[in-house]
Amino acid sequence: MDDLSKERGPFESEEQGAVSVRQRRLTGRSRLLVRYIAIAMSLFQLYTGIFQFTAMNQRVPHVIFAYILIFLLYPISSRKRDDRITWDGYLFALISLGIGLYVLLTWFRKIGAIGLAAPWYELIMGGILIILSIDAARRTVGWAFPCVAIFFLFYARFGEILPGPLAHKNYELERIITSMFITTEGIFGMLAGISATFVFLFILFGSMLREAGGGEFFLRLAYSLFGHVRGGPAKVAVVASSLFGMISGSGTANVAGTGQITIPLMKRTGYQPHFAGAVETAASAGGLLMPPIMGSAVFIIMELLGVTYFTILKAAILTAILYYLGLFLMIDIEAQKIGLVGLKKEELPSLKETLKDGWHFLIPIAVLVYFITVPRVSVTRAAFWATVSIPLVSFLRWKKRMTLQQLLDGLEKGARTALPVVAILALGGVVVGMITLTGLGLTMSSILIELSKGNLLLLLFLTMIASIILGMGVPPVAAYIVLAILVVPALIKMGVYPLAAHLFVFYFAVIAGITPPMAPDAFVAAGIADSDMMKTALTACRLALVVFILPYIFVYNNALLLMGSFWEILWVMVTAILGVFALASGLQGYMKRPISIPLRGLLFLSAIGLIMPGWKTDLIGMAILFAVSFHQIPDLLKIISGFFLKKRREVTRSFQGKMDK
Repeated sequence: MDDLSKERGPFESEEQGAVSVRQRRLTGRSRLLVRYIAIAMSLFQLYTGIFQFTAMNQRVPHVIFAYILIFLLYPISSRKRDDRITWDGYLFALISLGIGLYVLLTWFRKIGAIGLAAPWYELIMGGILIILSIDAARRTVGWAFPCVAIFFLFYARFGEILPGPLAHKNYELERIITSMFITTEGIFGMLAGISATFVFLFILFGSMLREAGGGEFFLRLAYSLFGHVRGGPAKVAVVASSLFGMISGSGTANVAGTGQITIPLMKRTGYQPHFAGAVETAASAGGLLMPPIMGSAVFIIMELLGVTYFTILKAAILTAILYYLGLFLMIDIEAQKIGLVGLKKEELPSLKETLKDGWHFLIPIAVLVYFITVPRVSVTRAAFWATVSIPLVSFLRWKKRMTLQQLLDGLEKGARTALPVVAILALGGVVVGMITLTGLGLTMSSILIELSKGNLLLLLFLTMIASIILGMGVPPVAAYIVLAILVVPALIKMGVYPLAAHLFVFYFAVIAGITPPMAPDAFVAAGIADSDMMKTALTACRLALVVFILPYIFVYNNALLLMGSFWEILWVMVTAILGVFALASGLQGYMKRPISIPLRGLLFLSAIGLIMPGWKTDLIGMAILFAVSFHQIPDLLKIISGFFLKKRREVTRSFQGKMDK
């Protein structure tokens, strides 16, 4: 494992994944300026995690801190120099600061002026802030989501020109700007509140854990547990990405981080390059479905539904486990097909030594879980104590304790990593505001129900297509925000349990990242694996097929979300696991030996029957699975008899040798 330890761990990439590749690489005084601002932002957020602030007093500094850092760190164009801050960066940062100070000083007075016309200078400042919000998102995540926001702004202003039910009365520019500016509806609305209250602290928690050495610990732990088994490096990729998913909000960042180590090792042990890239792609996408952060969507669902954090975690955990179980089985079967073995023991870290050196990294996660489940304090406060515990528990291993430099680096990197998320959620407030202002959400729900002719399955299919299409162009959280307002109400009207409806949309927004023709997660993995991009993406979709099925199932059967009696949940868990096994075997065409196409079709039918709700379909699925498994018995008997025959020959030769002597 010495060669592995010399590699940069999945959490140690200088740019914190693909979301940060556009950041300037500053030096000198400009580097110190950005560092101090980023540290100040993280300290402010920690302070608000323990002391309660009013909405505007928390959201405005949060957004303005982020905008200042974005304009200083991200160049206005890829053609601009990235080693120093240009004049436009300083100018936009100062404008953001000035507008932010004005809002902080005047928002309380504006409460008593509701309904009065805004002065001309506030309209100018509000218009500039909307433009800055669009530009901040463009610099951090590209043009796709800003174009969505611009479309909705134009829709609010010129809606009368559209045909049919999409038309609405035009709203004046003054009304649009005032609804977005000094209010808790637009840029400083609910989504900015979620970012300031929940998301940032969890990102900071992950950053501090990485800086303390937790990233390398989790990777070594994964290798020590699974590196020696058949197809070990691929299974390590699954485990490492799921662990990284606990503290990450980007599938692309997962690929860029863990893939730097796992993909070359998979290739070295015999996996084809496209398969190695696909494994990392599918595993990294699943990281966004894995509690406790789920790509930040968990906090948005909390606010929209008014449910507790623990309720969402409980509902999402079984589906995430089934997803990774399916990946494990697909990888194991692939390893059987091509005759792979695990890594040699001398290449792997010792589990005992790994736990001895890094067991204390499990304490902050335990602190987080404890505060959420036992005293059930607010999620914000739980994240605060979990973050604060990281430098404290590092002193349990005196030689590896966090230094002041590491502590400051963790605070800085936490703020820098959060910038794309803050930009998306702030601009998402504009999108949500325009949808609310124009009533498009209700209109779109009616249109979808009309198109589906009252058929829930057809409505789910249309929702899946919309989620994947939108998710191809924008980050999963951004796609989810739009669809949660436009599409989820239609699902709820059709009788879908609200939490199941939100999770359905989010899951497919996540899977869009690996779905051709635009599959950014797969394309990053293909670059690392030096494989064909489209082949890698299609293989990743095949490996992740279980997640294309599970959302449909938990819509019809909420027991998959751990809702219902104990026996109902237990039965669903058993049948779902069997269904995932049948699906993996059918897709891979292998169950101890190659399986014919008709038997693969039967296994696929068995998987659908087992995963679908209802005892009749479960029994049919089990019957098919056992019938296909019975077909393998002759081969199993041959293997067993061959093993005993070999042993018998060895004993006979040994006895004959002794007699000869």
